[in-house]
Order: sequence, then structure tokens, then C-alpha cells
Amino acid sequence: MTISNRSSWIARRRFLALGASAIMGGAARAQTSLGPLGLLVPAYINPSVDMSSWNVLATTATRVPLLAIMNPSSGPGRRLDAYYLAAAQAVAQSGGRVLGYVYTSYGKRSLSAVQADVDRYFSWYPVAGIFFDEMASTATSRNLKYYGTLATYVRSKGLGAMIVANPGVAFDQAFAENRTADVFIDAEDPADTVLSSGQASWTQNYSPGMFAELAYAAGDDAAVVRSLAQRRIAWVYSTRLPAADPWAALPDDFAAEVDALIGINATR
Repeated sequence: MTISNRSSWIARRRFLALGASAIMGGAARAQTSLGPLGLLVPAYINPSVDMSSWNVLATTATRVPLLAIMNPSSGPGRRLDAYYLAAAQAVAQSGGRVLGYVYTSYGKRSLSAVQADVDRYFSWYPVAGIFFDEMASTATSRNLKYYGTLATYVRSKGLGAMIVANPGVAFDQAFAENRTADVFIDAEDPADTVLSSGQASWTQNYSPGMFAELAYAAGDDAAVVRSLAQRRIAWVYSTRLPAADPWAALPDDFAAEVDALIGINATR
């Protein structure tokens, strides 16, 4: 799906600022300062029911760097969905990047099934990359080969295809060293848990652009984002929604969360 030249230029500038060395080649090493902080939103919101939230994300993409994860049916589903197409186009045309959700069952799902999901996303939707969920956190030789194979496959799609992987917990450094993804989520937990735990010490030797953290069951999403902004991460998202289904909607204080990011980025 063609995206306007202006939108592509906006997206390119934003993402070059967000740790391009982590995306374009090699394990990015420590930087002296933090770059802009962006939102990584698991937008598991059905646009046939709630297109307004996708429109909010499109507007948000004009204000802060945005990655929005689409998830039609625990993956791309069996056929193109016109509602999801419209939602993805709205975000992409506003300068955001849309990622397609693909689960990996901690390295146990067959490569062919995962690759088939990747193919469907790139064939049907204006995705900028893939979000690999349920990523293994232990870097066995098998897991390194598995995720390395998937990374190569996604990158073969060209156009700077991006890979975000979700161990959701602290994970072995070898995954970052071997560039099995461009961005790794090293925390996906209730806000209290995320705030009370720190990153693995080895992450300090890598670009902030390689790391993201997600928090749910939060009391004040803007406050959570301000706290997480002190960490070596480039992507963040907090929601008040509970653990039962935290990504089913945008939180009612989403606007305040976006404003908090704008304030943070104004000082960087």
C-alpha cells in the first residue's frame, strides 16, 4: 500500500532519531544521551467496533513517535480485513508505523507458520514490520537460530522492515548481540512491578533504541511514563486497564500520557 512521500519522510526522520544504529546494523553500543521517547501501543482494538481509537492513534503519530501493533486474529487472520486496512492506513499516513502481531510460542511454533503470517501482513497491510510475541528469553543455540532465521526473513521484505520482539522479561544478551530483533520488550507487567524492577545491567552497553517497556493496571499513566523515561529505553506504553485484557482499548488518560511524552521529549 502506497504511503505519501511526506508521511514516509516524517517517519524516516523520527525513526532515524530513535536509535537507527540499532536498526540499521550491528549491536548498537551505549550513547551519551537519550533520544526522543516514543509510544509502542499494542492496539488490539477491533476497528470495526472502535475506529475512533485508531483515529486517535493517527493523530498521536503526528505528535510523538508511534509504533502501533495491529492484531486482527492472534495474527493476520485468513483474509484481508477492510476495517484493519483502513485503520493501518490512517496511522501510516500520519507518520506512525504499524507492526503486525505474530506469536512464536517461545520458539516452539513452526517457522513455516510464523513466516506465513509474516507474508500475509506484508501482502495485505501497510505494515512497517513485525511484532513477535511470546519470544523465548533464554539464548540457547536453538532459540538463537530460530529467532535469527525469523529476523532474516522479515528483513528480506526490504524497505527497512522493523522487528520488535517481546520476551516481556529480562532476557539473555546474546539475542541483542546477534540482532535477532531491532527492539526488545524487557518488561510487560503491572505498573507496580515494572517500576520496582530494573533493567539488566548489560543493557547499559546498548542503544536505548533497542529497548521498550509496557505497563498495565497503572494508576496514573503519565506518571508511569515519566518514571520510565529515566531508563535506557526508547519505547514505552502505560495503561490503566487491568491484567485481564490490558490492550483492548486506549486508557481514559491517554491524552495526558501523550502530553507527558511531549514534555519529556522537549527536554531531550
